[in-house]
Amino acid sequence: MSTALGGVSYHYTNPDIIVLQIRRHIIKQIPYPGIKSWQVELAFHVAHSQNHQMAISWQPSVVLRATVITLFPLALTIYFLIIWRLYLVPQPDNANQLVFGRPSGNAIYYSWFVLASIGLTVFHFGREGVEDGMLSRPKWAAIGNPTHLRSHIRPDGWLRAFVRLLIPRSAAANAHGRTSFTWLLLGLVTLLGYVGLPLSGLTMEFETGYYLQNAAQVGADQRPMVTGFQKENWNARFVSDNRESAFTRWKRASIIPPPPGAGVIYTAQKGAARSELPDTFDKLPNTLPGNTGVSNLFLAPQPNGDNPIEGRSWGLTFSYQCSVVTKLSDFTILSQRNPDVGPGSTQAYGYDVLGSKATIEVYNQTMSGTKVYFANNLQAVAEVGYHWPYRQKKQSGSIQAPSECYNPIGIPGPDAKTMPYPGMDDEPQVLEIILWQNLTASGANANFVENPPNLDFTLTDTIPELQGAYQTFDEKKFASPFPMAAIGVRCTSNSAVGTAQLDGRRGKFSNFVRSDDTPEAASNMQCAERLSLGVPHLIFGAARGEREDEEWLSNFYGSIGKFKQGYSSKDFSSVGNSIPLQSTYLQAEELRRSLTRAYALYALQLVYNDGVGYVDSNGIYHEISEFVNEDAVSYTRDTVLVPGIVPSEVAVVFLALWAIGSFCFGVLYGFRR
Repeated sequence: MSTALGGVSYHYTNPDIIVLQIRRHIIKQIPYPGIKSWQVELAFHVAHSQNHQMAISWQPSVVLRATVITLFPLALTIYFLIIWRLYLVPQPDNANQLVFGRPSGNAIYYSWFVLASIGLTVFHFGREGVEDGMLSRPKWAAIGNPTHLRSHIRPDGWLRAFVRLLIPRSAAANAHGRTSFTWLLLGLVTLLGYVGLPLSGLTMEFETGYYLQNAAQVGADQRPMVTGFQKENWNARFVSDNRESAFTRWKRASIIPPPPGAGVIYTAQKGAARSELPDTFDKLPNTLPGNTGVSNLFLAPQPNGDNPIEGRSWGLTFSYQCSVVTKLSDFTILSQRNPDVGPGSTQAYGYDVLGSKATIEVYNQTMSGTKVYFANNLQAVAEVGYHWPYRQKKQSGSIQAPSECYNPIGIPGPDAKTMPYPGMDDEPQVLEIILWQNLTASGANANFVENPPNLDFTLTDTIPELQGAYQTFDEKKFASPFPMAAIGVRCTSNSAVGTAQLDGRRGKFSNFVRSDDTPEAASNMQCAERLSLGVPHLIFGAARGEREDEEWLSNFYGSIGKFKQGYSSKDFSSVGNSIPLQSTYLQAEELRRSLTRAYALYALQLVYNDGVGYVDSNGIYHEISEFVNEDAVSYTRDTVLVPGIVPSEVAVVFLALWAIGSFCFGVLYGFRR
C-alpha cells in the first residue's frame, strides 16, 4: 500500500506505520514540501478507515517506556523523601553550635546528584510512550495544527501554550484552536520535573560535622581517652590541694576556665533547653557563668580531642543559686545566730545550730594587724553559716574525715551508724554570709596622701535590724566606735557523684545513678570535699586557721575586681611608702556574684583539678587523671549532609506532584495502544 503527501511517497503495509511516521515528522518539525493540514488529517483518516485502532503489538520497548514513566519518578521521589527525613530534617536541639549528621553523607549526596542529572532524560524516554498512547486515541487523532504538539515538549512551548490559554488573542492567531487541557496537563507534569529536580539539589549541602557509628561497628580506637577524676581516685587528693587553685582564681577575679578537652558541660535531659541557658553554653568550650546560678548540670571527664562522646560516664551533678537577703528572718542558719558570740569569743570559730546540722563562724577584720594590709580606711566583720553535720564531733575525732566527702556521714552516739551524704534529691545545703562594713575618710584625704581617691559611701540592700550589731574598733582610742551596716547573701546547693548517660549531640545527661561507695583514701587528710563544704572553706582560705589576725576581706573585694589600691604618703618620714585605701563598699550584689563564682570554680576543681596532677599520701606526684572510658564512644568528625538554601519541603511538593502526574499518565496511556 502507498500514498503520497506533498510530493513525498510513503509505502506501507500497515496504516499504523504511516501515521506514526507522520506524527514523528511533525513533532520533530522535519519540513515536508507542500504538506498541508488536510493531508495530515487524510493520513489519519486512511489509517482509521482501514479499521485499525492504532493497536501496535506489545513490544518490550513499549512496556519499558510505560514502566519507566510510571515508576521512575515515583521511586526518585521516594528516595528524596528518605534523604529528607533522615539527613535533611533540621536538628534544633543540637548543642554548642556543632553540626551533626549521619554517616555516608558523601555517598548520599553524589548518588542523588547522578540520579537527578539523568532523571529528566529517563523521564523523556518514558514520556514518549505516553505520547504515542495518547495520539493513538480517537480524541486526539485529528490534529488541526501539528505544531501545537511542541507545547508539551519544550519550555518555550509550555510558555506559549499557557499564554494562549490565559490571554485572549485575535481570531487569526487562534485559528488553529487551543491546545487541549490534557496536553497542557502533560506539559505541566513535565514542567514540575524540570523545576523540582534542580531545586532538590539546592536543598542539601556539605559541612564538617560529626556522626555516630553503629554500636556494632565501634572499635577500640573509638573508645574515648578522657581527662578528669574517676571513681577510683576521686578521694586521692589532699583537701588543701584540692581547693588551692580554685581559691587563687576566685580571689583574683580570674576568668572561669572551661573544662579541658572538648569542654562540654551537660544539662539535664528534662531540664531547661540549652537555648534558655546563659550564653556560656552556646558553643564549645562551655563554661559556668560567673553571675548567675545553675541547675542540674553534670561535669564528666572530658575527651582529649574535640569530638563529643556518647555513653555512660562518672562525674559530678550539681545545682547552686545565690540571692541577696535584706531581712534577718529570710536566713535559714544565720537567723539562729547568737549575738553574744563575737570576734573575741571562744566560739567565734564555729558553734553548732539547728541540732548540730549547721555551724556558724565569725571573722573579724577591725584590728590594725589585718586592715593595714588591705585598706587603712575599711573595717569589716563577717558571720558565715553553712550546713556541716556534726562539725564539732568531727573536729573532736569521733567522726572520720570522709564525712566531708561524697561518702556516708557518721552519726555520733552509742550505736555506730551512718547516713547518706546530702544529694540532689535532698534538701538544699545552705551557705549564708552577713558582712558588716565601715568605710571612712580618715587617713584618706589630701592631708595624708597624694591624689587621694574620691570616696563613695553608698551601700545599698542593707539589713536594717543588723545595723550596729558590730562597731568599728580603734586600738589607739582616737575615735569613738561607729556602728557598721550589714549586707547579706544566701546560697543553696545540691550535688552528688555517680554515673550518667551522656548525649553528646544534645549536650544532655540522663539516668543519673548516685554513688555511695566512692573509695576512701588512706589518709583522713585526703578528700574531695562536697560542694556545700568546699565553697565556704575556700572563700576564707587561711582565715580558717583560727588566727585572729588573718586577713580575709581583700579576697572578697578582689574576687569582683576591687583590688588593693596603694597611694603615696605625704608624710615626710614616709615618703615613697604606699598607703592601702579603698574608695567604695562591697555591695550586696557584688557579694552575690563573688559567691556564685566560688561555686563555679570549685565545681570545676572537683572534677578536673584545674588540669594539673595531684600528690598521693605517699608523696608521689600523679599526672592529671587520664583513662579510656570503655562505656562511651566518640563521635566521628567528617563531612556530613545538612539542609541547603532551599527548604526541602519545596522540592518535595514539586517532586510529589511530578511523580503522581507521571504515574497517572503512565497508567492511563503508557500501556494502551
